[in-house]
Amino acid sequence: MTRRDFVQQVGVGAAALAINGCAGTAKAREPEAAGRAEAARLRDVLGEDREHVLTAAARAPSGHNTQPWRVGIIGTDEWTVGADLSRRLAVVDPNDRELALSLGAFVEYLSSAAEALGLDARLEPIPGAALSAREVVRVRLAKAPQGARGTERLAEIERRRTLRKGFGNEPLSASDLAALTGALGPRARWFPRGAKEAEQLAGAAVEAFRQQTWSDAAQAELAQWTRFGDDEAARAGDGLTPRTMEVGGLAGFYMRHFMDAGSVMGKSFREAGIDVVAEQAHQGAGWLALDAPDDGATSLLEAGRRFARMGLLLRERRLAAHPMSQVLEEEPWRQTIGRALGLGGVPQFVLRVGHVGDYPEPVSRRRPVASFASLA
Repeated sequence: MTRRDFVQQVGVGAAALAINGCAGTAKAREPEAAGRAEAARLRDVLGEDREHVLTAAARAPSGHNTQPWRVGIIGTDEWTVGADLSRRLAVVDPNDRELALSLGAFVEYLSSAAEALGLDARLEPIPGAALSAREVVRVRLAKAPQGARGTERLAEIERRRTLRKGFGNEPLSASDLAALTGALGPRARWFPRGAKEAEQLAGAAVEAFRQQTWSDAAQAELAQWTRFGDDEAARAGDGLTPRTMEVGGLAGFYMRHFMDAGSVMGKSFREAGIDVVAEQAHQGAGWLALDAPDDGATSLLEAGRRFARMGLLLRERRLAAHPMSQVLEEEPWRQTIGRALGLGGVPQFVLRVGHVGDYPEPVSRRRPVASFASLA
């Protein structure tokens, strides 16, 4: 590896760290000894299938892989889903918009996993609940009349992964575009490579990334969720790692063994990330934007569910959809991007989409059920 290649690989990691970490999935860490008794009690109430439902739900994407959900177990078939406020991103997501989107993705995978295992999950948003409330959605489970629907959807959830590198520039086929926009629903808009809006998005994504990267507060928050070492990543079961950043070889070894959270604050780390994003923003077949009528809990939960649904279609089609979230987090783009794109509502996702040749297996950590679910 040349010095240029090494620096570029580290830059890929820097860029991946700072961009919304909708990471892929992997095996959850084992609970600590002190939590095993509570985990056993929880397992007795839930049973194997319902615990499996929550394990699948926890593979939902979230910003910086914070996994900001909590589940209250009222009974075997009655739960509540809400926010874990200790996992808020107070700097880049002060209004909890992205937190609510993550909860939407969580309940979408919960519903899909339940269906696959022969359960019907009725999801009821709790009226008047704030985006950051401990109880946002009530879940009631019942045996589905049609029985189990098979394990294919569970496998799709388990193998979902967000990719950032290696996007091809060839156009999407009509069938691929129809599948993605169909999952996202009627509020999705597609802007192909070369379109005026696609160029606007690419430029805005780079400038918003640059602005956020030079914010010490945002960078410090990012550092809080960075897990460079393998031992740290295994203990935490969350956050972003060199492997989720797709940094391998010598550069990955260096990041795991010689970098730490303080490295995120360094000038060279920030500059490398900006350089990579400036290159990535102009790669791919185009951009998808998804808006919602407003920033209310119901709208955000639905947008998160649709995003999660679309993500399950990507691997089989050799497509990747990379959230570039700074453009929805930083001013002036947060206020102007919807009008620039001609959207009728409030933009909630901006995704760079393209074909990828290699689709690696998931490597991101996940917390065990007992760390986010508890008996009410």
